[in-house]
Order: sequence, then structure tokens, then C-alpha cells
Amino acid sequence: MDLRDIDEVLRRRVDSRRFRIKDIDQLKTVDDVFNQYTIDALRELMNRGIVEEVYGPVAQGKEAKVVWARSGSGEDIALKIFYTTTAQFIRGRYKYLLGDPRFTGVKVSNTRKLVEYWCRKEYGNLVRAFEAGVRVPRPIAFNRNILVMEFIGYKGQGGVPAPLIKDAPPDDPEEAYLTIVKYIERAFIIGKIIHADLSEFNIVNTGDELVIIDWGSAVKSNHPNAVEFLLRDIENVNRYFSKELGVRVFNSKALLNALLRRSDSKDNFEVDNEGWLIINGKRLIDEVHHDDEGGAS
Repeated sequence: MDLRDIDEVLRRRVDSRRFRIKDIDQLKTVDDVFNQYTIDALRELMNRGIVEEVYGPVAQGKEAKVVWARSGSGEDIALKIFYTTTAQFIRGRYKYLLGDPRFTGVKVSNTRKLVEYWCRKEYGNLVRAFEAGVRVPRPIAFNRNILVMEFIGYKGQGGVPAPLIKDAPPDDPEEAYLTIVKYIERAFIIGKIIHADLSEFNIVNTGDELVIIDWGSAVKSNHPNAVEFLLRDIENVNRYFSKELGVRVFNSKALLNALLRRSDSKDNFEVDNEGWLIINGKRLIDEVHHDDEGGAS
């Protein structure tokens, strides 16, 4: 699809959903995600000056809806509002809850409480990734089932969300692939975190940069299934960039092994002018080449 066509599709999609509400009690009449529980959470955020106005939904998934809003300082922000009445949440995310100490003692049958913990978990994951230098939506706040973060727009257009890379591939696929590999390493080595659900369905293209979204499933690097999740992220990224964009990618297991080795070096690293971490005098791509004898595959 031509980028001009993408622009027009996105504009029409946003315009069809847009509304502008200052009186939050009216929200119940325009979108069913705003039940009383959610409205009470939103009111608290507005009273704290974090949210000023709500404009309308711009994306919807099985577990949450993303709403475009504006902060008290006039900044475009996104409200990720998790549904509180769906069993789909538990079925889809249970494997990520097991082994995570943040969910110890929480009853799986209490969906609302699980959603609150999940919202808090995604906020914490975003903070870890953001502070590690991964390009993610900047986390701002959370309350109950509402996560407040930076609105990732397309080409600076207000209320127009950046499309997924599967719908708007990067202009330079090779450079984009290396950028995502850098982000995987930064998250793992510096942030001690693994996305655990990484693919072309949660990387967006703003027209200027790639941003990784949806960090709710992310786990800490000491999670019992950390290696499995890390390898799956690598394989998903490699599959998309190699099969869909023709990039000559690194061998998945060689990349995994290099990351695991480098993670033993604690916090002893530097950063070169291209953004690669230098650990024991080497960049990640130097070690992968060594493991795979020059081999990307």
C-alpha cells in the first residue's frame, strides 16, 4: 500500500471514531469501555491534572482499547484502558503470570484485580524498557485499569496513531532490523526484561522511527521461561524481516547465545556512536558473527 493511501485510511479511521468530551460522565453514552469503574479511575487522573480531555478510541484489541486524550499540559497522550469484564484476559495471559513474583497470591478468579495488576505490570515494564534506552511509548501514570502513556502518532498528525510495520514497512529494512536487535539487547542487558510477545504486530512505524508497543506480557530476565520467551522474540523478528522484507538476518540461536553470554557481564558496558552496547570490547553483532562464522541466516 502506498504511504499516501495509508495516510488517508488512517485519517478516515480516526475521524470516524473521534469525539471530544470534557464531562466524563457523558462517556458512558458514547463508548461501552467506560463503565463506572473506569470512569471513576479516569476522574482521579483528571483531578490529578494528568488527563485534561478525552477525544476518542483509536485502536482496539481483545483485552484493551486505546483512547486518544490530552494532558493538562496540552500534550497528546494515550489511555490504554483494559477491559474489566472479560475472561479472555485470563486465558490469553495466564502463562505470563505464572512465575512472576508480582502476581504471587493474586486469585485468578478475580478478573478485576488481575487487570489492575496487569496494568501496573505494563507500566513497570515500560519504565524499565524506556530507562534502558528502548524506544517505547513514554510511561506517564496508571490508575486501576487505565495506563497513561505518550501518544505515538504518525508523522506528527494529532490523533492519528502510527501504523504497524506490517502495514507500513520501514524504508530501510536492514537498518530497521538492526535497530530492533539493538532494542532487544538493551531491554535484556540494561532493563533486565524481555518483551515476550514481540513481532510485527507490536512494532509501529511513525514515519521517522520504529517504536515497540504492548509491553504487558514482558517478563523479567530471571523469569523461569525467560530463555524460551527471548528466543521466540528473536525468531519472530527474524521471520518477519527475512520472509517479508528480504533482510539477511542473524542466526536465531547464535543471537540468543550471544545475548545470554553478554548478560553475565553485569553492568559493565559502554555505548558506541551507533547505539550498540560494547561489552568486553565487543558489540553484539561482532559476537554473533563469530558464533555463526559470518553467518546471518
